[in-house]
Amino acid sequence: MVKSKHKACEECASLFEIEVSKEDIARSFEEVYAEISKVANIPGFRPGKAPVEMVKKQYAANAREEALKRLVSDAYKAALEEHGINPVGFPEITDVSFEIGQPLLFKAKVETRPKFKVKNYKGIKVEKKKAVIKDDDVNKTIENLRELNAKYEAVEGRPVQMDDYVVADLDCSIDGKPLHKRRENIWLFIDKESMMPGLHEKMVGMNKGEERDVEVTLPEQYPDKNAAGKKVIYHVKAKELKKRVLPAVDDELAKDLGKDSLEQLKKDIAEELERRLKANIEIEAENQLLKKLVDENKFDAPKSLKERQLKYMVEDAKARLEQKGLKRAELDKKEEEFRAKFKEDAERQVRLFFILDEIAALEHVDISDADFDTAYKTISAQTGKFEKDIKEHYEKEDLLGDLEEKIRESKTIELLMKEANVVEVEG
Repeated sequence: MVKSKHKACEECASLFEIEVSKEDIARSFEEVYAEISKVANIPGFRPGKAPVEMVKKQYAANAREEALKRLVSDAYKAALEEHGINPVGFPEITDVSFEIGQPLLFKAKVETRPKFKVKNYKGIKVEKKKAVIKDDDVNKTIENLRELNAKYEAVEGRPVQMDDYVVADLDCSIDGKPLHKRRENIWLFIDKESMMPGLHEKMVGMNKGEERDVEVTLPEQYPDKNAAGKKVIYHVKAKELKKRVLPAVDDELAKDLGKDSLEQLKKDIAEELERRLKANIEIEAENQLLKKLVDENKFDAPKSLKERQLKYMVEDAKARLEQKGLKRAELDKKEEEFRAKFKEDAERQVRLFFILDEIAALEHVDISDADFDTAYKTISAQTGKFEKDIKEHYEKEDLLGDLEEKIRESKTIELLMKEANVVEVEG
């Protein structure tokens, strides 16, 4: 027999005081010893044939450990069921008293799902922009395509001019000592907005094959702090001169890009831009809806989940900044700044999870095999992997539960958008 007392010790947490009877303890030991006897290795006896008393004597410590583990687990589950508690995560077991001839006593503290009634989730007002693609949008895309398909033609018979490209070898020295290794065959675009002010301008007038020393003052934000703001000498050898030539906007450009004509190219570009714009508009509208949903439903969420989400968001931010060149050690020094920045968002994300989960239950959002198949197709389109391989991966790595959760969330948001009061506005 299991006796348990329950009380809410704080928001989203419950404390159980649990007692397991001596009869249940004895029964558990009998079961454990029966299982051990089948495999017990006792000299002079085949497995399963040794006397129980000998098994008990040799395996007492193992049996006690296993019996305690089972008794605590079963009693904790019984307490949850008796008091109708829906836990989040694993319990913290404390104050265990497990003495011979006495009932088993222990305490179990566990975080619980927040208790709240979701409200005002239907008819949420959402502003959705009109998806309008203008000629300028298409023309900008064509200009970008021209840039990507530019050709670089050799220049002969004249010196370097602004807007030329120079293929050069480059040495750099400071106080007569090399600042970095010799750079060969690098492409320099000769313009006034260079990262090295003065260098490119002083290359104007150079001829192919010419070498020249150029004195330049490095910018204060130069990566090497020991050289920042100091004067250096660049030794430049102009090996080739090239001019960038953009293709004409005509049918030939369209054919180079796999289209039948310029008209078809513009039509396809407009359709693709509209598709992307509509997708972004949908995301913006959904974000509006979810923000209002979280603002409308305020309640406390489990601490462990908030902390887990916060850690994830901080780590994600650090990883993205690290990819941009920032040093991990410097980012780690700003741990508290990151935590302060993302703390509120992390708490809102956890609350949103419970809100959507509650709505899914209220609206009976079910997941079918067809939903999984659709998810596999979407992942396949995004990754380029075969649907069969994706499905096998999710099954093998025990990720179907996570995928089901994402599908349910997506279907719930879709349902909310259908129920929303959508107002179309100018973009």
